[in-house]
Amino acid sequence: MSERAIALTGGDAAYFPLMQDCIASLQATEEGRVLALGVLDCGLTEEQRVWCRARGAILVEPQWDFDFPGRSALKDGYKALTARPFLPRYFPGFDLYFWIDADCWVQQGDAIALFLAAARTGALAVAPEIHRSFRHYRHAWDEFAAVCGKAYEASFGEDVARRLIRYPMINAGVFALPAEAPHWAAWADVYGDALQRSTDLTDQLALNVMVYDKGLTHEPLPSRCNWPVHHATPAWDAQRGLFVEPAMPHDPLGILHLTIYTKRLATLDVRELGGAHAGQVRPRALRWPGRNAI
Repeated sequence: MSERAIALTGGDAAYFPLMQDCIASLQATEEGRVLALGVLDCGLTEEQRVWCRARGAILVEPQWDFDFPGRSALKDGYKALTARPFLPRYFPGFDLYFWIDADCWVQQGDAIALFLAAARTGALAVAPEIHRSFRHYRHAWDEFAAVCGKAYEASFGEDVARRLIRYPMINAGVFALPAEAPHWAAWADVYGDALQRSTDLTDQLALNVMVYDKGLTHEPLPSRCNWPVHHATPAWDAQRGLFVEPAMPHDPLGILHLTIYTKRLATLDVRELGGAHAGQVRPRALRWPGRNAI
């Protein structure tokens, strides 16, 4: 029997323009087109649902999978976080699950293939936030450690925070995992417990605790497979027409992740490689270039 794999994303109506880029860019690649598509509908409009269904999406409205303090004050979009440890339940019948946040878009499909290949080993396929270009490995470590350390401490206590802040942060925005992996239940256990104390970065920090403290297997992929833009603005290779790593040898990025404030910016200052403006830093949009054709 052939393998069944599904790509999944989700969000609410406000996130939909980003979700459109995510889905359309995914399906613009050969690797993405062969996957089934699922969407966690956390408050889409009917028009937005029609758009998703026209692209073959299975839409599921997630419930609150955890009971925790302050839940009533959160918007339904937060369910896109709390539902992720339960993706095989929401979208049954698949062998491999590939999650991609709605604020991501796919530039090269080989990144998708690499996530799926890593997941076939039984490990959690992820891309840790570690790269020689990232600002928190250059000049912004104190800021990173303060923000993430505070979030760790709120969810898991001072001892865990002091220890795990030294490890590369595993980004939960893009991952792949087999249906039968024990990671789903382990993530849910750690996440549900941490939510009793904090909702700040809790989904991602719980994933890190699951890997680093609970010892569940993971396959760390190159940062080009999930490039958090706020850590390092990509360069633009004019000759290849691609966003690339800002450091030599300027490998093409597979998936760009418009993290934190970058998703709200019309342009960023991007260094150009080759072409008429080689070496210059010029404003450039980092949204999916094909979005105007949607």
